[in-house]
Amino acid sequence: MKYLLTAACIAAISLNACKVQYQPKVTEKEILQNIKILSSDQFQGRKPGLPGDSLAAHYVLGKFKQAGLTLLYNNGFQPVKLVTGFTFGTNNQLECNHVNFELSKDFEPLFFSANKRFTGKVAFVGYGLTLNSDSLKWDDYQGIDASGRWVLLSEGLPSHLQQNTTAKKNIDLRTKVLTAIDHHAAGILVVSTDFSTKGAAKTAIYDKSSAAYAVPVIKISKSAANQILGTDSSLELADKEIQTKQAPFGKLIGTEVIGEASVLPKITKTQNVVGLIKGKDPKLQDEFVVVGAHYDHLGYGGPGSGSRMPDSAAVHHGADDNASGVAAVIELAQKFSHAGKNRRSIVFVAFTAEEFGLIGSKAFVAEPPFNLKKTSAMFNFDMVGRLDTAKDLTIGGVGTSLETKTMVDSLVTGFNVKISKEGYGPSDHASFYGENIPVIYFTSGVHDQYHTPKDTYDRINLTGEKQIIESAAKLVDAVANRSLKLTYQESGPKVGASGRTDLKVTLGIIPDFSGTGSDGMRIDGVTPGKPASKAGLQKGDIIVAIDGKSVGSIYDYMARMKAYSPGQIISVDVLRNGEKKVFLVTL
Repeated sequence: MKYLLTAACIAAISLNACKVQYQPKVTEKEILQNIKILSSDQFQGRKPGLPGDSLAAHYVLGKFKQAGLTLLYNNGFQPVKLVTGFTFGTNNQLECNHVNFELSKDFEPLFFSANKRFTGKVAFVGYGLTLNSDSLKWDDYQGIDASGRWVLLSEGLPSHLQQNTTAKKNIDLRTKVLTAIDHHAAGILVVSTDFSTKGAAKTAIYDKSSAAYAVPVIKISKSAANQILGTDSSLELADKEIQTKQAPFGKLIGTEVIGEASVLPKITKTQNVVGLIKGKDPKLQDEFVVVGAHYDHLGYGGPGSGSRMPDSAAVHHGADDNASGVAAVIELAQKFSHAGKNRRSIVFVAFTAEEFGLIGSKAFVAEPPFNLKKTSAMFNFDMVGRLDTAKDLTIGGVGTSLETKTMVDSLVTGFNVKISKEGYGPSDHASFYGENIPVIYFTSGVHDQYHTPKDTYDRINLTGEKQIIESAAKLVDAVANRSLKLTYQESGPKVGASGRTDLKVTLGIIPDFSGTGSDGMRIDGVTPGKPASKAGLQKGDIIVAIDGKSVGSIYDYMARMKAYSPGQIISVDVLRNGEKKVFLVTL
């Protein structure tokens, strides 16, 4: 019945979108209508995988049809697949001393576990840390041969190291798992500090990458850990030993553990929504201007969703982020379709899964509906609904073409314009800048309601958004109708910090943040003049090892890079067109 209702809702939404003849002028009334509908409870926060995702896509599609756009791909939908979570398979088991532990009470496999069965003895390694820096030397594996064993380790840090900067950088679970694998563990048992023995466990939050390791990784309760360790080696006794001596404590355990992990990814099918207004100039109609905004948001929030109120399980409406941007794209589609004067073709896109790592825009540039090299510019609208009283408007990417700055100065008036020359940014235009395409990014900025349930339609500055759309329309018109394409130029690195400020050095690359494999980390871009570029690494290379230690995903890459300092020389193994190559990189 649920799916019948969903289908009925989709039909109703599509009908509503096409019901009234569109207004080619940019109006506050229509901006409000679009934002109000897209951010309503019915759309469930527009998270890929929820029915509200399809409702939003069909709503935008209806508006594109209404405006008379030519629908591209599959009747306007470009299929996009992504992993949004995981479920437990049927073959999960943990047994010790003839005691069968209970799934979701005593143990759970982690989502990045290998689907494997392993029987072996245990090596207890305290907190599973191996640290070697000027400020801290600590090795929980000292004197412990973990080869071919279950490694049992605790989450977190010893109490006396909880304020140590070096230790805190290595507290994340993937780093600890990778360290155990480096010590040739055949299976990993992680003692959870918050695992409830009275009900369902609080499993590790899915981190938007399905890259798995080659060994089973199982989270267990303290009670289960103590049964495995035995009374002479309880966690409490081990912790007391560590705190008393402020030194690592490990031990080989003769107990044999039988374990099997079975986790399955949740594959979500979603879509970009894409329509075209064909250019009117026979000489320029095969050149393109892309106008886009992402329509997805955070759904009901919760831990790991990106919500700034992760304990609040409520609809995250995303009125400004980014129903406001989608409303701008709809208004521009109607305006340019009605005018019918664009010399170049204009492609309008509502991107999916931006919040999952620019998945939708990456899918678009990977399989574009036209020759991407013929793109004159990409305009991106992300959070344009909260223009403040100072009328602060940020326009990014201004340095990515020789002509953009002059055009912005002459055409965008009435605002306190803040210019950002760099092409990279935390939104979908970054995918196009990575393809050497000039980008122009509009945003009115973040606010206290950002990524919370309080980002609602009644807070939108409709007059301000209307003014932004009208100014943006002048720029789109100028780019679509000028005789020559914009002249691309690189402006700033093609990778941002992404909040990962704990690295002393970087290679100067754009990692594939959305990679779902476990056979390396693909390089999405290389910044000229940085270590990777100087060493000869290229876009498309897949990093599989650093200094001989395996790299299976972006998390492995980040963990490996934590160990290095400026001036060091490291070896980087890559796969390039199926051929293995080794480069020496000076950091």
